[in-house]
Amino acid sequence: MKKIYLTVLTVALSLTSLNSNAQCIEQGKILIDGYYGFPNLYSSIFKGLYANSGTELNLKIGSLGPIGLRTEYLLTDKIGLGLDLGFNSSSISYDDNTTIYNSTTGNYDPITYNYKFSTKKIGAIATFNFHFIENDNLDAYFTVGMGYGNRSFTYASNDPNYSFATVKSIIPVAYKIGVGMRYFFTENIGANLALGFGQGGLINAGLTAKF
Repeated sequence: MKKIYLTVLTVALSLTSLNSNAQCIEQGKILIDGYYGFPNLYSSIFKGLYANSGTELNLKIGSLGPIGLRTEYLLTDKIGLGLDLGFNSSSISYDDNTTIYNSTTGNYDPITYNYKFSTKKIGAIATFNFHFIENDNLDAYFTVGMGYGNRSFTYASNDPNYSFATVKSIIPVAYKIGVGMRYFFTENIGANLALGFGQGGLINAGLTAKF
């Protein structure tokens, strides 16, 4: 992953020589990015810990995201303020086959209990962006941001002796620091790619609209 960061950053900096008077972004423009990121941290942890238990426990792992929507308003040709809305979720469930005493028949009947652990995070952060490459089609920028981020953890089961519980973040804070690029295919439509730490995953990509 470090090699990927260094490669992208090197390419971005080398492209600064392509700057010209023409530019794809300018003061007063509004940019909207839809993106999908990687990795989903909790799903990756689940898969690593329980990779060999799928058949034995009827193990199921699910995930969504990181998925998000970014908006940015250009205060100047190089400075933009924005809002980044993000969401991700992960879940793991498994079965436990056991027996339960039947007082009517006096036998132990087989029964299957299901256990599920799930987590989701919702984030909304304000961002500050500095654009260091601007030409006909390419826009590249550094970004930092901080705001609200709440992660919840839910435990559930059909086992009557298992307590249902939901726990939320003690400190609901989200952040972002990284570098991003946009390449415009037309005057108003393009693709985006971003790398960094915090909301959105280590790497995310999607489509961009400019107004």
